[in-house]
Amino acid sequence: MGKILSKGTIKVGSLMNLKNRINYFKVAPDGMENVIQQERYVNKIKLDRKFIPLVKLYISLLNGCSYCIEMHYKEATKKKIDQNRIDCILKLNTDNKLFSEKEKTLLNFAKKVTIISENRISDTEYLDVRKYLSEKEYIDFVLLINQVNTWNRISISSGNTGKDIPTD
Repeated sequence: MGKILSKGTIKVGSLMNLKNRINYFKVAPDGMENVIQQERYVNKIKLDRKFIPLVKLYISLLNGCSYCIEMHYKEATKKKIDQNRIDCILKLNTDNKLFSEKEKTLLNFAKKVTIISENRISDTEYLDVRKYLSEKEYIDFVLLINQVNTWNRISISSGNTGKDIPTD
């Protein structure tokens, strides 16, 4: 557990005291270290820093993770992302003039990967995304999507709710 808290800038210390079903940091520190390492990696990917919180918020909304929705909403407002863009994401309205074609394509792709059991990524959809992302950026974006989905699933299954979010 100390190893998790001692590296990098990931703020997990306040998560150690969440009142949920199970404290995953205490019970499975080695497993959570892997999740934190992945988080550190995706935090360094080369995507627009004001777009990433919108992607995280969108995926968390699709998954219904109130804890993560609240956290990513706060992150988006802290980064001074246009409130109209945030509101569109909150309404799951990604086909809006406030989003570029690239952003629309990436948000649609994030939805398809998140709900992969209902969607397969066709060659056309893959090529649509690749118009905007290199091979490395494509894989990095998939890793970002998967990371948010991982946190959502850990949080939901552990009983985290939005009201438990630590405040700064």
